[in-house]
Order: sequence, then C-alpha cells, then structure tokens
Amino acid sequence: MEKNRTSNRSASIIALGLEAAEPELLEKWCNEGYLPALASLRKQWPFLKLMSTTEVGSGATWPSVFTGVSPAKHGMGFYHRQLKTGTYQLCKKYANQVKGTPFWIQPSKDGKKIGIFDVPVTYPDPNLNGIQIVGWGVEAPSWKKSSCPSDVIKEVTDQYGRHPLEGWYHERPDSLQKWGDLLQKLLFGVRTKGQILKVLLTKEDWNLFFCVFPESHWGGHFFWHLMDKTHPNYNAKFAQLYENALLDVYRELDNTVAEILKVVPHSTVLILSNTGMGPNYSGAHLLPEILTRLGMAGTDPETNQQKPSLGYLLPAQRWGPYAIKKIEEILTPQGIHHIKNLIPERVWDAWTRWILDLGNNWENSRAFSVASDYTGLIRINLKGREPNGLVEPGYEYDALCEELTRELSTLINLETGKQAVSKVLRVDQLYQGENLWDLPDLIVRWTGDAPIRALSSPRIGKVGGELPDKRTGAHRPYGFLLPVGEHIHPGNGIVEGSIMDIAPTILYLMGQPIPRDMDGKVLLEIIDEEFKTNNPPSYV
Repeated sequence: MEKNRTSNRSASIIALGLEAAEPELLEKWCNEGYLPALASLRKQWPFLKLMSTTEVGSGATWPSVFTGVSPAKHGMGFYHRQLKTGTYQLCKKYANQVKGTPFWIQPSKDGKKIGIFDVPVTYPDPNLNGIQIVGWGVEAPSWKKSSCPSDVIKEVTDQYGRHPLEGWYHERPDSLQKWGDLLQKLLFGVRTKGQILKVLLTKEDWNLFFCVFPESHWGGHFFWHLMDKTHPNYNAKFAQLYENALLDVYRELDNTVAEILKVVPHSTVLILSNTGMGPNYSGAHLLPEILTRLGMAGTDPETNQQKPSLGYLLPAQRWGPYAIKKIEEILTPQGIHHIKNLIPERVWDAWTRWILDLGNNWENSRAFSVASDYTGLIRINLKGREPNGLVEPGYEYDALCEELTRELSTLINLETGKQAVSKVLRVDQLYQGENLWDLPDLIVRWTGDAPIRALSSPRIGKVGGELPDKRTGAHRPYGFLLPVGEHIHPGNGIVEGSIMDIAPTILYLMGQPIPRDMDGKVLLEIIDEEFKTNNPPSYV
C-alpha cells in the first residue's frame, strides 16, 4: 500500500468490516507474526480502539456505524429479541426499521459510485447509484437475500454458490468432524467473499465500496473456549485439533486483506470491526431471579401473590432466559433447522418471540430483565411509556435506578469471591435521542473474569444457574479501526474513538458535508495535514 499521495481531491474509499474481530487478539497475533499483512499495516498506520454500542445490544452496532448516530436515535438495540415499545412483547426488528439514513445515501444522490456488500442491518435501496448486495453471507440476517439491481445476487450465487453457513441454525458442534466442518465453512466463506469482492472492485471506479466479513463473528462465538485452557468449556480432545481455529479464521482474513490491497493500491482503505469478542462470562441468566428477590417481579393483582411462571417446565428456574435451551432439548437444533426452513421467516420470527415472552408477567413488575446477548439489560415499568406503567417518571424512576445500581453492584461471584458487576450504566446518561424509549433503562456490565454460576449479596441471598448460551465467546465493548493509504496520516500511535465516528470520517474523506445530527465526529487526528488544510470539514 502506498503511503501518501496527498491531493486536494477526495480518495476512493474501501471499507472492510471484520465483524466482531477483537482488537486485543488482532494486536497479539500481529505481534506474534501470524497476521503479516495486518502487522505490516499496523507498523505504518494509526490503530484506533473504537468504543462500540454493543452493550445496549449487539444489534445496535452496525446501525451506529452506518448512520453515525447512537442507538437512542436509530432505535436498534438487541434487535433479534427486542422489546416492542408500548407493549410487553418481544419482537424481531428488521433492517427497514432502522430510524436513520446510511451515510452513503447522500453521496449516491450526488452522483458518487457506491458499492455495498453484506453490510448487516441494511436492505437494498433501488435508487442507489451503484450496487448493493444483502444477505449473501451474514451472521444474523435482518433482511432477505436480495440485491439492487435485482439480478446481481443471482449472478453472484450462480457463479460462486451460496455462503456455506447461509440459514445455519447456531449449534455447538459435538464431534471432531463437526468442528472441522464448521471451520472449513468459515474459511471457505472468507475466501469466496474475497474472490467476489475483488471482481466487483475491478468492474467500476468506485467512490465507496463497503464490504463486511462475518466469519470472525461466527468464529469468535463458537471457537473461543478451544483456545483458552482456563475456560470451563475447554475440551482437550477438540482443542488438540482446533485450538487455533479462530486464529485460522483471522489468518484467512489477513490473506484476503492483502489480496484486496493489491487491487486498490491508490485508495483509502478502512479496516474495521464493529465490536470485540471475549469469553462469555455473563450473569444475565440470573437477573430475573435477582429482580424477584429485590421485590421487582410481578404479582397477581387479585391475590397480591407472585404470579407463577412456567417454572414447572424448568424446575427452580424462570422460563425466560432458558426458553431457547428448553426448546432445543425438546426439538434438537437439527429439528429446529428443518422446521425453520418450512415456515415463512416472518411467521417463524413472530412465533418464536411469542414463546420467549411466556411466563414473564412484566406488566405487573416494577422492573424486569429483557433479552440480551452478554450484558444484563433491565427495563423499568415506567408510567407513560409502558401500557401498565407502575413507576412514576422523575424522582421515583431515579430512586429505583439508584436502588438497582446499588444492589447489583454488591453481587459477588461465588466462584471467585470477587465482585461480579463492574458497573451499572443508565442508558439515558449514555445516549440521547428521540428513540431512547426503544432501549432498556439499565445496562449491567459484568466483570468478565470468570464464569457466573452463582451470585450472592446480603439482601438477595444466593441465586444460581448455568448460563444457557451455547456460544462460548461474547461481545466486548471495543471494536477497532485501521485506516491506511491516501490522505491518512502515517504513524503507529494508538488513539481512541467511537464506531459512530466512522460515518462522518468517510463522508469527510469523500469531500461530502457531514450531517450535524450525527453523534460521531470526524477523526481528524488520522487525516494528513495537507488534506485537512485544503479541505476543511463542512456540515449540513
């Protein structure tokens, strides 16, 4: 990659998303020589740790990247199982429900040539000046596989086939062969998307091309425990062959990045991740019982007694966090996969979310735990927002948040004897926006230093239970940005930013005005001085 060819014009931008790639792992493996292409770039160019929005829900991250605004504006949190505002029902949100505009829309209207390939939580825009492919290979589809123009997805599939994990129902492998099959599918997915991308990049003089690789996301979720001997799910038999599986995925991505850089030698290339990955040491499965012990759980208004949940299906456990595991025990993941393929997707989504609602009695609770994928998320049953709100806004709401923060902060992980919660965050103090009410009220940030099987505190007593999540890796608060090439200031310093900074920074490099309502900022510290001098940022 050429270092700098500064000019007054905007560069072509190639954005490569390595989804949920962990910045600390990337740095470690670069230093150890396993990722030669990325290591070489790290020595020449800045490396930024980017604060993610993943703690409010992993589904919030990509909308925050491509709109440049916070979840309180775009409204997406844990969109796979998000509380439907104004109800006590879980729903799945889809790409067309993002309340924000992708940053590439205005450049497209201005005649810039745009390519978008598998950027999650997007759907094809028929007015885009270029091409957009959705759902060829994504970790969590939020729109059907399609493209604009409509024939592009057929051409890609006819020539390269389907992504090997298309439609895969997540399942933790239970044999050496299945672990090997999963790894090979991940590596094949990286290689194939890389081949498609290289062809697409040579077809047009793109002003922007944005492509995301999901394999680091899948790999992090499922292979984490095989490279960590201290992990409770570590299996020496499987690790003997696959302890380097996640490294193999990163190495394949490293090779693909190197090949793409050869195709676009005079572009600005932004290599980024939306969030990180670490061991899945969540305690979210214990929150319903903790809230019950704190007197937050619902009571039957006629008897003033706690309303029974579907605990008879799972003795001594509330139904909510364990619903998916119970269903999988009854039907098996393979059976669910076949059933899912027989039912229209929207019907499947509605039916499964209804099952996850069973037994919650949230309408009679002061506070309740909603679905999450690592952090604990708590919703206050607020008057004026929830249909049966019990907590007054203002003083009562603040007092309840303070009480929950105080009590959750006293929780001890009985396995370590140490504090289990590093911090409890109020979402309205993190983000502001017109869709704040689509989000939970409190985020419980776990320390993440050990598994959580039992918690205790003086007021709550002891609560216990095994985490039902089949994924041994979970999302962490930081992603990264490695910008290289034209108009980037060389240097290997490490600076920090936010994933919301990516959109305004790309617009600036494209010579486009930046919407003032973006929460992200232009990362001027990574831009070379000549470009900044000749191109002051403009705002609309």
